[in-house]
Amino acid sequence: MLRTYWYDTVDPLRELTSLQQWMDQTLQATLNSLAQTPQVPTNTAFVPRAEVFETDEQVALKVEVPGLSEQDFEITLKDHALTVRGERKLENGFSQENLTWTERPYGTFMRTFNLPHTVDVNTINATYTNGILQIVFAKQEAAKPKQIPVKVAQKELTASASA
Repeated sequence: MLRTYWYDTVDPLRELTSLQQWMDQTLQATLNSLAQTPQVPTNTAFVPRAEVFETDEQVALKVEVPGLSEQDFEITLKDHALTVRGERKLENGFSQENLTWTERPYGTFMRTFNLPHTVDVNTINATYTNGILQIVFAKQEAAKPKQIPVKVAQKELTASASA
């Protein structure tokens, strides 16, 4: 009878070898794709980043939209919902068909922010400086914190204390 041992039939390194081959193929495919001429994305959504700040006196919204001018914005307010619309276009006379590589999104954008009911919607102030659109609302007087003074009460002299 011929005796067969498990280590004669099973190669413990076979699985590792196939894993290494797969990793080599994946890495080579990735490097090959990076070496090719990059394609320009045609339908990337432009969603500018935003921040909201709130103090005791006001609520401020900052939207990061470099490369625009103040005429490129449309800001509307309806039912405590603030909507900022705009469009970033290619500048300096360039057109989309001349673009060979970009990491900057272009096109129209729209962001809507629900404002708290504590803001006074009649005090809106929008400024655009260094690529940042800042929209500031003052808070309503009722929403602002109030300082309540503490008074010292005088003890009344009673008839028994004076006698």
